[in-house]
Amino acid sequence: MKRFINYFLFIIISQKTLAQVDSSTKKFSVTPLPIIVSDPFIGFGYGVLANANFMLGDKKTTRFSNAQLYLIKTTHGQFAIQGNHTLFTNNEDWMIQGKLQYLDWPENTFALGARSSRENDIEKISYKALEFEERIMKRIGKKNFIGLQYRLYNCWNLASDKPDSTSFFAQHAIGTQQFTSSSIGLHFINDSRDNVQNAFKGNYAEIALNPNFKELGSTQTWTNLRVDLRTYFLLNNNEKNSKVLALRTLYEQAFGNVPYMIMPMFGRYFTTRGYVQGRYRGKTFMSVEAEYRAHIWKAIGCVVFAGVQTVSEPDGSFQYINPSTGLGARIMLNKSQRTNLRIDYAKGLNGEGGLYLQVTEAF
Repeated sequence: MKRFINYFLFIIISQKTLAQVDSSTKKFSVTPLPIIVSDPFIGFGYGVLANANFMLGDKKTTRFSNAQLYLIKTTHGQFAIQGNHTLFTNNEDWMIQGKLQYLDWPENTFALGARSSRENDIEKISYKALEFEERIMKRIGKKNFIGLQYRLYNCWNLASDKPDSTSFFAQHAIGTQQFTSSSIGLHFINDSRDNVQNAFKGNYAEIALNPNFKELGSTQTWTNLRVDLRTYFLLNNNEKNSKVLALRTLYEQAFGNVPYMIMPMFGRYFTTRGYVQGRYRGKTFMSVEAEYRAHIWKAIGCVVFAGVQTVSEPDGSFQYINPSTGLGARIMLNKSQRTNLRIDYAKGLNGEGGLYLQVTEAF
């Protein structure tokens, strides 16, 4: 434990030092750093991260773009390499977002619905996956963007620790052993946030419709609809000593024969802190979250948050609501870009909960 604490302090100090150097560069800053992250899904993860912020246009009319590249191993035996980016061209005429990710990933899975049993329904599986997505969006009006996204998710070597006679995947789930999802979708975004990574004020609304067809290479035919609404209020009108109320509503719906592994679930898109990712899954997912963020002193801040969420049962009905709540600390790593180290502890129902260490805000 002492070794972990010392390493964690080293990370904080190194990040702060690099951030102080980078903040003097107005149009480009890059922060390479060792990382430790934690949540109930992965246990503790360790690896390396490069976080870059850069300007691709006039700073009066263009927000900073961001790109990240990281490699991570976890105490649960998981391994991932991921690169992602959000780019704004000059005057924000175009927004380009995407990611490329490779996973070698064991995880616990459960039956469908919002009250699956940890004792009776748990099943550990392992798989490898490659995920690629890229969206190109044109600005329409002041802060509206519309465009197309291509997404490919290929999963293989999916194996269970249970015999076929009792395995949930063999009996109920769709997309066993190997599957591919390939879609070309339509996306609309309204984004008036003052900062992409850590907003003090503004709104974000996204509507995404992604059909997966066999003609595009998908194993199954299904469609995903996602609506993501966020709003931010600077309560004291003082950015140096900010007090922010952040609200988020997320709705996700799958139609058709959606593979179990990429079905709407708890924990995706940094939602539902207090429950391990994938703890509850269903064709419909809904979540409402609120977070109060306050600056305390110099680079230190604190947050309190709460949320309610649910997924549909196998018959499509809604029978249960799963609340969660928590609190956390923030350590500013890059003042000019508001990049925070996020340290949260969250609790859900039935003993669910855990510690979360991440870079940037949950939403």
